[in-house]
Order: sequence, then structure tokens, then C-alpha cells
Amino acid sequence: MNSYGKKEISSSRYDWQPTPLPEQVVLVTTVDAEGRAHVATKSRIAVISYGPPTLLVFACRADYPTAVNLKAVGEFVVNIPGDDLVATSWVIGSNPSSHGPQLFAENGLSPIPSHKVHVPRIAECHAHLECEIDHKLDIEGDLIVFGRVVSASMDESIIQASKDSVASSYQRLAPFFFLDGNLTSSLGPPRMVDEPVPGPRHDLTVLHVNDVEESVDFYSRGFDWPIQLKKKGYVVFQLPDSQRLAIRQQATNSGGTERASTATTRDSACPVELHFLCDNLPRTLARLISAGAQVLSELKIREDGEETAHFADPDGNILIIGHRATPKHPA
Repeated sequence: MNSYGKKEISSSRYDWQPTPLPEQVVLVTTVDAEGRAHVATKSRIAVISYGPPTLLVFACRADYPTAVNLKAVGEFVVNIPGDDLVATSWVIGSNPSSHGPQLFAENGLSPIPSHKVHVPRIAECHAHLECEIDHKLDIEGDLIVFGRVVSASMDESIIQASKDSVASSYQRLAPFFFLDGNLTSSLGPPRMVDEPVPGPRHDLTVLHVNDVEESVDFYSRGFDWPIQLKKKGYVVFQLPDSQRLAIRQQATNSGGTERASTATTRDSACPVELHFLCDNLPRTLARLISAGAQVLSELKIREDGEETAHFADPDGNILIIGHRATPKHPA
């Protein structure tokens, strides 16, 4: 059975890496029974009804200061930070048991009055949703809060930008997400829904030759391309516009690039290898299979971390579809 490049994973969120549901980061402000303000980093939040009234839900540990405050005072503000507050949000979220007004000053945040609730907004954030609790649930150590938005505000510059370009306004809002492995990501450049998704990018053409040295001499003198990589039986030229051409000795696996089986529909001639890079690997594989490409090897991860799958076109030329390995970040 063809896997289409898919593999079953655990149903537990704790095992998802990467998570298929990145969560937007927000800063939630609350006050305790004595009116002292608190701020906490949250990401388990979603709008569940556009309203009116607009309803949203978020979750937090039942023993954390945010939950304690919400049980005492049924109001809170969801503040939306831009990606300039990534480090600040991370520091606050790394100390969930810390509480009190000092959290604002310690992290360079300025509390400002809200319009409808007694909980402060955060001046450095770009947008604010003032909420009253509609109802709440205690589930397995978590407090699930359903909030009713009673007032919303946003930076005037973002509102003005939206009149000229909605895409520009989202770039100014600059929402971001926390990912696994201490990684973060911002919202990518917006595009229209009918704008085509970029297809695979041609990366490398491999020519199989009888004499590598003779061919390298020919292409070096004929085109004056610099050599990017040179190994026994395998040489890669760097072409303009980030394109590459490789010269490979026939019937060899040297060179670091996994050789696909050449038992294709064109056995009488040596095939050409065309390498492509793409962002959405499963989508590209499914399209090739649907188009009738012959599967030479299913998706696998090479030693250098690049994911590749090998196909043959109707004439037996080899198509290697890959996705660059993600650079490793320090833990």
C-alpha cells in the first residue's frame, strides 16, 4: 500500500514534533481580589463564535496565578504582542508561577487602563480584547475559560494601514507562534487565496557520462562555471541564478547523492537526473503519483537530513524530489 509520504504518529499532543497546530502567542492580563495586576503568556486560545457577542476560549493550569485571579475576578484582557516581544513573552511564559505587578516593570511592559473592564491592557501590544467570563470549566487540572469580548482596541497605525492594504496591516500586527524545540515563527507574507502556490524549484541536473574528467574539462572551458563540489566520480558546477549541474560517472553511487534505481522504462539509454526542491513535499508527491510517475523509491531521510523521493518520468528520466534539511538550532 502506497503511504503517499505519510506516517502515523501519536495522538498525544506532547509527542507531536513538529506540532501540526501551531498556537498564536498572547499575553493575558488579570487582577487578583485586591486589584493587583498580573500578566501571563498563553497560546491555547481560540475564537469559537464571531457573535455578537464574540466568544473565545483559552486554557491554563488551575493552580497558576491567572486561574486563581479569574476565579476571584471574572474579567481578563487578551493582549496580542508583535514579534518584537518574542523574547519578553518567552521569559514570562518560562516562569508561570511568578506573579504580581512587578512582572510588568521587570519585562519592560506598561499597563494602561481598559475601556470596559478593570483589568489593564499592555501598551506595547498591538491589539487588545477585553473580556468578561461567560463560563468556566475545571478539567483534569486545567481551567477552561469561555470569555465574552466586551471591548476591542488596536493600534491606530494598523487600522490606518488596513485601509490601504489588508496584507500590510497583518505584517504590522506581526502575530507569532511558539513551536517545539524553543523555536518561534512569525506570520509569513500574506497572499491572495487565488494566488498559485509556488511549485517545486529546479535545483540540480545530473548528467551521467563515460569520462568525468573529460566532461568536467569540457564544461569548465566552455562555460567558465565555478566548481562547487568535487568528489571521485562526481563534480557539481555552480550555475547562475542558484542553479547547479552535476557530472556523474555512469554506474557509480559516489558523490554523496543517493542514486535512484535506473531500472526504468528506458533501459537502453542512460537517464538524466533532475533534482527539485519544494516546500510542500506530500502535495508534490501526490501530484506526481496522480500524473502517472513511476515510483523508484518512497520518501526517506538521507544522512544529511534531506528528505527525498525518487520517480521516473514516462521516458525514464529520474526525478528526485526533496526538501532541504532544517538547520539545527541550539536547545
